Formats: sequence, C-alpha cells, structure tokens
Amino acid sequence: MVGFNYAAGRATADRLIARFGQTGAIRRTEDKPDNPEPWKPERTEVDYPCKLVVLEYSAYELQGTLIEANDRKVYVAAGGLAVEPAVADKLIVGGSEFTVIRVSPLNPAGVVVYYELQVRS
Repeated sequence: MVGFNYAAGRATADRLIARFGQTGAIRRTEDKPDNPEPWKPERTEVDYPCKLVVLEYSAYELQGTLIEANDRKVYVAAGGLAVEPAVADKLIVGGSEFTVIRVSPLNPAGVVVYYELQVRS
C-alpha cells in the first residue's frame, strides 16, 4: 500500500485557508541585526506575514479546560511561512494583537500540514 501524500494535504490546507481566511502576521521579538554594541543587545519586533482562519471554541471545548471564554482557535497555513509559530510570539489579526498560548502543529509523518494556535486577547 502506498503512503498518504501529506504534501498534497498541506497544499489543500494552504489553499482553503487562503480562500476562506485572512492575512495576518506572526510578531516575533528578535535581536536587532547589526548591533554595534553586542554587549548591550537591542530588541526589535518583526512581523512575518501569514494566512490564517480565526474560529471560536465550542462550549464543549471550553468545559473543564484551560481555554478561556475569550480565547480563539486559529489555523495558520504552513506553506510559505517564514517562521514556525511559538508561544513567545504574538499574532496580529485585523489590527488586533493576540498572545499565543499554545501551538499545535498538525504534523503527520514529519510534514506540517497547518498550525493550530490558541490565542488570547
């Protein structure tokens, strides 16, 4: 039996998120490049564009969990993403900034199909 083509699944996920989602950004705080004083690091925020879909958690998902009522579930397309989302990042959606609480990549057989993020305003 031939294995499943996860690259095709990723392409489908990317296409659906681009079609039904919106553009956002992953905001990451990084060391400023070309710092003339390396002993005194300077930090800067860098925005990495991404395609995403914002969803609400169902009442079932909220019961007895660490998910708060104002949290959102966000699917981020993996294709063309310059960075892998991390808990230390912020997510920019429609001009609003959200804190990334949890990152769960759908990663069967080592191919990231998309990232599921739990974000909080």
